Amino acid sequence: MTRVLVVDDNDANRYYLSSLLSGHGYEVDLAENGAQALEMALAAPPALVISDLLMPVMDGYTLLRAWRSKPELEHVPFVVYTATYTEPEDEQLARKLGADGFLRKPLGPEALLSSIRDVELKRSQRPDPKVPQLEEQSLLREYNEVLIRKLEQKSLALERANRGLQEDIALRERAERDLRESEARFRQLAETIDDVFFLTDRSLLEVVYVSPGYEKTWGRSRESLQQNPRDFLEALHPDDREHVVRSLEAITSGKWEETYRVVRPDGSQRVLRARAFPIKNEQGEVYRIAGVTRDVTEYVQLEAQLRQAQKLEAIARLASGVAHDFNNLLSVILSYTSIAIEDLGADDPVRADLEQVLRASDRAAELTRQLLAFSHQQVLRPKVIDLGQVLSGLAPLLRRVVGEGVELQLSSGPMHRVHADPSQMEQIIMNLVINARDAMPRGGRLRIELSDVALDARSAAVQAGAAPGSYVLLCVSDTGHGMDTVTRERIFEPFFTTKQKGKGTGLGLSTVFGIVRQSRGRIEVSSEPDHGSTFRVYLPATERELDRELSERPRPATLRGTEIILLVEDDEQVRASTSTILERHGYTVLRASHGEEALQLSELFEGPIDLLVTDVVMPRISGLDLAAHLCRLRPGLKVLYVSGYADGPLLEHGALAPDIVLLPKPITPDGLLSKVREVLMR
Repeated sequence: MTRVLVVDDNDANRYYLSSLLSGHGYEVDLAENGAQALEMALAAPPALVISDLLMPVMDGYTLLRAWRSKPELEHVPFVVYTATYTEPEDEQLARKLGADGFLRKPLGPEALLSSIRDVELKRSQRPDPKVPQLEEQSLLREYNEVLIRKLEQKSLALERANRGLQEDIALRERAERDLRESEARFRQLAETIDDVFFLTDRSLLEVVYVSPGYEKTWGRSRESLQQNPRDFLEALHPDDREHVVRSLEAITSGKWEETYRVVRPDGSQRVLRARAFPIKNEQGEVYRIAGVTRDVTEYVQLEAQLRQAQKLEAIARLASGVAHDFNNLLSVILSYTSIAIEDLGADDPVRADLEQVLRASDRAAELTRQLLAFSHQQVLRPKVIDLGQVLSGLAPLLRRVVGEGVELQLSSGPMHRVHADPSQMEQIIMNLVINARDAMPRGGRLRIELSDVALDARSAAVQAGAAPGSYVLLCVSDTGHGMDTVTRERIFEPFFTTKQKGKGTGLGLSTVFGIVRQSRGRIEVSSEPDHGSTFRVYLPATERELDRELSERPRPATLRGTEIILLVEDDEQVRASTSTILERHGYTVLRASHGEEALQLSELFEGPIDLLVTDVVMPRISGLDLAAHLCRLRPGLKVLYVSGYADGPLLEHGALAPDIVLLPKPITPDGLLSKVREVLMR
């Protein structure tokens, strides 16, 4: 078996040659450098040597020169196998030193074996080759040139490698810096916003990261969650837990989104909206879950407030329409009943019956006024007032209303003024006090407080529709039986009441709601069963000075007159009753059922018309447009508007425009005649 000595400092190269040659019948010895190879060869000369050139301790050129200088080795074939010294000059030097073969790496197995066999064959044909005799000086010069050239090549290669390494280092440093900056930005984002970022393994049993917002939102420490990820499930509201747990089973299949409630350690509840996404590794397998959770408690409350406001607005529109039609009916009943009473003697037995009709009609009129108040359609007479003075003026009456069993506490200090109707503010306070008293049948404590508050943008957002700014807060709280959620959601609906049949109309709080809204304020209520109730009324504050008290207009000396009046009313019965009242008191009345007919009458009537009495809401032409047109045709014409509810064009923030005189329905003979004389005397 031919023994081959393989010399190479590279483990992989030695292994490759050893495996290849052994597999083809050669016996292989291995050496890591020239010095080791020479020592092994002198001890047991091989039949063939295959040597690399670039090696530590002793390179291949030096080994080859020493090899040919040893009598016991000079006949052994020497094959150079190199990947570094591959230039023609390198091969020429090796040949001069006595190399039998010069092979360049890499070389395929078949080509390598074929080349070795060629070397063996040639040596067998020349068993005693002539060793080249080289001049020492020439050999050293040539060897040095090869080394210098190779060193220059290596130097250039190292320089290129160094530049590449420097670029790699710069890229890595830049990447590390970008990563640090990215992590810093994420940390700043995650640790400063209220949203909760989280990262878990796919099983949700290991929390990789959770942002500080978790502690604020959930009321628990991050450490407790990381130590026990089940804290998440334990904090869920019992009514939501089963649904959330079931939905989590599909979290790895795609986007997951749920809204649920959590119960914090202090017992408070928050509504959270969470979204999560699966993260896949390079193999496309889900290995983590990333997500974000947001506290939407305030948004949910606002949505509920909006739905409630929309519901109340719809009820208000219905109530307004009902009140308008009902006012027309009451106008007819009150007018003809009053006329009938005037025609009866004081002792007529029918008179008492008709007076009962009047009293019942007055009660019905009060109900319609409350409905109009709820639907923001009543006429306000606002002025700049001090609510503290209003409360002080009501105090004696309030103490009588609540009775001895209720402790009444009043609290008010220096505060801003408000622009509101004083009588309506009194009604707000009175209705809230009566509501609180009725909630404490066995007595209790009722507290009324007035104070200044400032709503910033965030606070105003919680008050649906409120604008940031200064407000005067009226707070009425009691220690009564309180309300559950269902009751709280309905308390401002007209005719809704929790009192026994016959104990209330269900319009007290709906009236408060309507007055507050029409006064550009906001009202909210907080209450729990057996923990009392608190109503908070926010009214916009003003810096204006208090309005002076105006004396009441004197009542006209007589309600009779001889002027000519153009009456425009689309309801036939109201038109007839109103005309009858005016004509019975000396006026000449021109009747029209709508605006176009009124314009025709005005054109055909050649005499003067002293007063236009017109309904506001009519088909074809509104009362306001009709009055404007007639006043242009008849300069000096005076106008009295009649309406079952406050119409937008007549009002400025719920108050009458300065040049408007309005007679609200239902019409009574005394009210109609007084307003007519008031306008004519201007």
